[in-house]
Amino acid sequence: MEDEIDECIRNRIEWPQLPIGVKKLLGDSPKEYERYIFEFSIKNQLRYRGNLVRTVRKDERKYYEVLVQGSIQRLMLYPYHLADMIVKGLRITPFIYYVEVVALLIEMEKSYDTMPNFTAADCLRLLGIGRNEYLELIAKARSLRRRGRSKAIRALLPRVPLNIPMLPWWRVELGYVLEEDVKPLCDSEKALIDLLIDRGSQTAGTLDYNVVKTLYRRGLIYLDVPITAADKVSVPPLKGFVMNRIAGDYFETLLYKVFVSVDEHTSVAELAAVLQVDCELVKQAISLYCRLGFANNLNPPPVTPQHPSWKDAVTTHKHQPYRQIAPLTFDPNVDEDALQMEPVLIKDAPSTSKQSSHDICDNATNNSGQRVAVLFDSTLAAYLMMGNLSPDLKSHAVTLFEVGKLCDESLDSLLMELDKVVADPEIEGEARRYLAAAACLRIALRTLRPSLRPLDLLRCEALHALGPAARARLFATKYRLAISTAPLSREARAGAVAGALPHVGPAPPEASTPWMRLYLYHVAGYGPPTLLLTKGTVVRSVPRALLGFARLCVWWWGAEGEGAALPAAAALAAANSALRRAPVLLQAAAVRHQPRLRHLAFPPHAHDGAEAEAQSLWRTHGGLRRLARRLRLARAAGYVALADIGVPDLGCARPPPQVQLVPPRKKKEVCGVAKPLSEVSLSSNDSVDKTTEYAKPVTNRLQSPIESHFAVTPTTESKTSSPANGFTSTEGGKLLCEELDNLNIDDNLIHRSKESICASDDFVAIHSSSNSIEELKKHDPEKSISKESISFSDDLVPIHSSSTSVENLKFDSKKKEDNKITSQLNDLLSPAEESISMFTQLSDKLTEITEGDSGVDTAHNFSDEETCKPEKWTILDLQFGIPLFDEALCERVCQSIVDRIAKPDILEKIKEDNEFIRSDVLKFVSQCQYYPGEDMGIVKRGTLVPLPRKNLVFENGRITEWNGK
Repeated sequence: MEDEIDECIRNRIEWPQLPIGVKKLLGDSPKEYERYIFEFSIKNQLRYRGNLVRTVRKDERKYYEVLVQGSIQRLMLYPYHLADMIVKGLRITPFIYYVEVVALLIEMEKSYDTMPNFTAADCLRLLGIGRNEYLELIAKARSLRRRGRSKAIRALLPRVPLNIPMLPWWRVELGYVLEEDVKPLCDSEKALIDLLIDRGSQTAGTLDYNVVKTLYRRGLIYLDVPITAADKVSVPPLKGFVMNRIAGDYFETLLYKVFVSVDEHTSVAELAAVLQVDCELVKQAISLYCRLGFANNLNPPPVTPQHPSWKDAVTTHKHQPYRQIAPLTFDPNVDEDALQMEPVLIKDAPSTSKQSSHDICDNATNNSGQRVAVLFDSTLAAYLMMGNLSPDLKSHAVTLFEVGKLCDESLDSLLMELDKVVADPEIEGEARRYLAAAACLRIALRTLRPSLRPLDLLRCEALHALGPAARARLFATKYRLAISTAPLSREARAGAVAGALPHVGPAPPEASTPWMRLYLYHVAGYGPPTLLLTKGTVVRSVPRALLGFARLCVWWWGAEGEGAALPAAAALAAANSALRRAPVLLQAAAVRHQPRLRHLAFPPHAHDGAEAEAQSLWRTHGGLRRLARRLRLARAAGYVALADIGVPDLGCARPPPQVQLVPPRKKKEVCGVAKPLSEVSLSSNDSVDKTTEYAKPVTNRLQSPIESHFAVTPTTESKTSSPANGFTSTEGGKLLCEELDNLNIDDNLIHRSKESICASDDFVAIHSSSNSIEELKKHDPEKSISKESISFSDDLVPIHSSSTSVENLKFDSKKKEDNKITSQLNDLLSPAEESISMFTQLSDKLTEITEGDSGVDTAHNFSDEETCKPEKWTILDLQFGIPLFDEALCERVCQSIVDRIAKPDILEKIKEDNEFIRSDVLKFVSQCQYYPGEDMGIVKRGTLVPLPRKNLVFENGRITEWNGK
């Protein structure tokens, strides 16, 4: 509502010409519109002449008085663009203005952080009051009496401004000078006053520097920093910037937009066109940067002839960043009373304001070579600042955070500071974490710049402030490629920042949410047991999928970084607490100790030495191969995080192409559920029919292998006080296998080879705790029984025996027994997604898997039809971009970008890949939200990531709806 009204006021649309919709918003009241005009003009420090406010308020002087008071109350920057009216009309110089601002804060005993960033920086420049000085003033003010306290506070503040830097190309303007002000002046000072009265403003460099400085400190003149539409500026590393807070007013917002958009090759006019902002506003912003020393004009106006006194002039800002500022003192040889100037009210004073001339906004020639953008988030800047590694490096970190950009021209100085810091052996403790980020940034720049120069560092959060349209125009005109660091925070949304550019980084907005992890597990078929719980869910006990894990990871929606690995009891308490406010991802972390982590760089390529073993996982790990194919990792760059959680990951033989949530059915409709083996008496003499009939009544008492393996108390009522399924020892497993071996099974199945079993999608091997794996002999394909000829209620799971090989199994040749045997196996063997978990008892051979071995040797091929095999390293996470926590990993990824990714023919394919991943993840999220056939709502993709509607569980390589157990 207010945005539409504000836009009409800025475009000077009067009431009769207002759109009908805006009039209705104002209640068809012209008076309400006038109130909006006045408040908007004061808040945005608009000039009286040339704006709608002159039709609302007839007293120009009164308007400026209210504007100044309102700006002081809001702690805004001094309105330098209105200096011709405020200094000449109200006799309020920038120094007097900021004295009032600081006095107001002290009277209210507000924190120094209350002052906005740019206001605090200007106060520091003119008054020399930084954080330490302000605290000292607060302490002195508290000892003052209440009576006359306001005047006493002002007596504590400086009486004259500091000796600020001046540049020769600045303009000297005359303030309002009274006759009493001229009497104590010397002849040279009076001559300069007369010159300004007779000839108007003068270039500072043509005048005597000492005279200009003295008159400025007396408050009789003020300085203007002229900027034209053709000027180009550079932003060096910030010094003297104060990091307090952001006020959010219009001009401050524009300052930050200009900060992240400006560079040495873009003129003011071009910058205004990119931002779609009035050129005069952009010139005001650039002028302020040059005044504060935050930017340098690359082509200032010529100064001829220059006065000799400017050879010794103070023209550069000698800031002492992040150190204590000099105390509030002044040269004792100078008469402070003579220099002090108080504001006075002027009656019937003629207006001396000058209408600023409109410069012709000529389009300058843009830099022909487009750049490469390295996107990072606020975490990197925070690491470089918090580490307290060095003052000069901290200056670059402040620039990265506040400006949001560091151009290629400034990277040489950054690299010099990074070289000093990385070589410092005295950095220890927590600072090593920050040092790792600095070292990785150094490696990334030194690897990428030689081939991809020019290269700019851009902060994602600052680019979001530009808005989608301005950001798209900026990237289209300046950049050809975007590369992200990793991992990025949730607010970064690098994919949205990069827009239409080829982007080596996270594509979908869901990349930093739990949805991405579930998507990776779904595609790969491997991953730790994971639950995604909706807001409001209460977990009363450890879920069945997570039983046996001593440590669990809790990651609540919107949290940054990795989830903390907590003891199971503490994890449940933390999850229930977080579930009151947001969804939670609950994930198995480790059986006993902290999980071991491993990082693999992609795209996969051959390496020599120790890295060859790690890269071999890309060939032998089924889940990694699926990820590489589905996400097109051959032309992407990043890393995969693997974890050893203490138990091999059985995975899924062939993950389903899409998630299909099955609506919960009534208990009597459930079919294909495994029977508790302890309740079934098996022997070679028992018939199949009798055994099946006996097993039916106890179907509902099934307990999962994980419960049976780790149970120490009965899970159901039992006279023997033993776990319900009786699977508690090696002897029990051997007994089961012996009974199965004695079953009369058709001889036609004896020649079924191991390869044919592996090729079937429905077979997932379960290994007994003390059994070796016997290979099956190959058979004639014509004699094999196809999957269609046997009716399976769910995935059939063959159990390997230790005492009898598969070759010794005896089958009845009668065809009518096939259906009985199939029914018998369905009764005895549980479906993979119901009962097989990480904790299925494995053979001793599996427990001896050495590091680097991706699983047992099952004589498989590397096709999609391969059987699922246990993997020591399960997939934990995947990140696109440059890692900033491991130097060796960072160097490998950056070298891959230079050698294999940053090629013209690859860049267009990267854009297609990113679009595919975006749509695929969004489709996956939709599948996880609705049942098949249910009316799927429109899931908005962008800044709003959809929250889960159902509790989901990932187990055994599949995502299903969690039933609460």
